Amino acid sequence: HPRVRRQRQMCIRDRHDLHHFLRSGYLYSSRAITREVCSGELMPGQPKILEFLLIHDGCTQREISQGCLLDKSTVTSLLSRMEKSGLITKRPEGKDRRCWRVCLTAEGRDRAASVTRVCTDIDDSAWKNISPEEQETFIRTFEKIMENLKRLEENL
Repeated sequence: HPRVRRQRQMCIRDRHDLHHFLRSGYLYSSRAITREVCSGELMPGQPKILEFLLIHDGCTQREISQGCLLDKSTVTSLLSRMEKSGLITKRPEGKDRRCWRVCLTAEGRDRAASVTRVCTDIDDSAWKNISPEEQETFIRTFEKIMENLKRLEENL
């Protein structure tokens, strides 16, 4: 039937749309990371924050939000749970009691290192059978795509 054939063609075309690749790649990567590191101990979003703090220890909640691409309320909730779990501490920023510096505890640093190892292993699996030249080309192209999407967001 022509209508069914046209719908199938649309589905096939959809698999080649950039937004589909971006969404699918994120989903597969996120699921693999979550499966390996969350296992009931960490909530989705917390591994990303741990990795960020490993590099930017002592940053503000706002910096975490911007660096991890998470909204402020999500970061607030995740940090509260991470503090209760003993992964982070908060210390006041000077005289402004509204601003806090977020620091990893020893346990948080260990968990962050573990998350980083898992993410590196997953990245290595994703790059399997892809030459260094192909990887470099992909990264350069993807950086251009991200810049285009950032400009699009800025113009909204």
